Amino acid sequence: MIRGAEMSRQIRSAESNGCRWIHLFLWVFALSFAFDFRGESGGSVVQMGFLGIALAAGGIVVALGYRYLNVRPGAWLIVTWWSFLIFSLIVSLLSGVAMGHYARVIIPFVLCGLGIAVAHIGACSGLAMTQIVTPILISLVINVVWRAVYGFAFLGATLETVRVEILSPGINWLTAFIACAVLFRKGIGLRALLIGGLVFTILFVSVTRGPLLAMAVAGLTGFGCLVLAVLWRLIPLAWAGRKVITLSVFGAFLLALGAVVVVSQPEIHERWVDRLFNQAGGVTSKDVSWLTREAEAKAMIDILKEAPTTFVYGQGVGADYYWDPAYYPELYLVYPADFDFSGSLWFAGHSVWTYALFSGGVLGLLFHVALFGGVMVFCLRSVYVNRMLPGFRLDYAFLPFVATWCLLSESATSNPFDERLAGLVFGMMAGLPQVLFLRARMASMSRCKSVPRRGPRNPLVSGSVRPSPI
Repeated sequence: MIRGAEMSRQIRSAESNGCRWIHLFLWVFALSFAFDFRGESGGSVVQMGFLGIALAAGGIVVALGYRYLNVRPGAWLIVTWWSFLIFSLIVSLLSGVAMGHYARVIIPFVLCGLGIAVAHIGACSGLAMTQIVTPILISLVINVVWRAVYGFAFLGATLETVRVEILSPGINWLTAFIACAVLFRKGIGLRALLIGGLVFTILFVSVTRGPLLAMAVAGLTGFGCLVLAVLWRLIPLAWAGRKVITLSVFGAFLLALGAVVVVSQPEIHERWVDRLFNQAGGVTSKDVSWLTREAEAKAMIDILKEAPTTFVYGQGVGADYYWDPAYYPELYLVYPADFDFSGSLWFAGHSVWTYALFSGGVLGLLFHVALFGGVMVFCLRSVYVNRMLPGFRLDYAFLPFVATWCLLSESATSNPFDERLAGLVFGMMAGLPQVLFLRARMASMSRCKSVPRRGPRNPLVSGSVRPSPI
């Protein structure tokens, strides 16, 4: 017969082993798409292999920690997004969407939902924020380098023609990471300098404007978080003053890096001038990229108008759409005469919001708003409830809030859920605040004067949670 002390020891050992396995497969999940790339439509065999690894690793984490899935408040995000996934499947089936199209388009959305669950379980099992952020950071740095190598080596990109083919979907997140590191860490740090230099060089060479907006948004939202940290007495007011100098040094470093690129590659400077001030030679009434987004959005609205009730629930994920023909004459002023605009499209579109409305109607839009808004609210709330408990990393604590705003800064003209890695990473960011919620809960429990003498010891059964280092 097993004595009570021996049973408690076995339970603690089982919990410790479970946490180690969860941590291991969280790493596998985060790294599964580190070498993802823009390949053939629908994904290559290699990319299907990446997906298999991600689903297997995420599934194992869920199997090991499924009893944590009802721990609030993170459970609400899991329920919200998986409800959307079920809703999208029902709508697509009822709308007659080709299941092959649905399966391909829904992958980043599924990876987002799985990412929320994986990070949430990791937090509830006792992992620290750094143990969740580190594998994401490594995965994205690998992907940024790999995308550049793949674009130049396999896609035929050159410095005269290169554009989005070398851009990684992780650049927005890394921009947020850099902003938080610069604002909330002492000094700048070699890691922030190296990653900042890498990201800035890739953006400068790609001659792409969208991520520049994300950089500005990262700075603004990061500074807003800095103000909140001062108001909540997490950092002294003098810290904000010192950060003005730090930001100036970091900005000077990026400007110097840009000057080096311009001097060594003058054609890149000329391309930037054309991109910013002489779009399409001035022959179109608006920016060409914006015209294509308008053509897409107009057609999506027209399709919904054909069956007005679909404004409520949408056409389904993977449904066919097109670009409005009224825009063809102006687009042909820039595009080759033999370019075909008339074909049916079914990928996730060029805007988070127009595709959410087209595929899921108003209900789909509400699910997206609930996800993005929920992540930001949970992030700030998790910091607030820990304001009397110093000792946690503010750069990681505010990261989900800043990263969400970086993603939203480009949401009108791009859809991150068109990329598998972007969906996975955003999901893991959404689950990160749970670490701080549990930290505050454990601190509150430790202050209780009376503790029940009876009851299950295992926190998985009792509904309690384990404290985690930060």
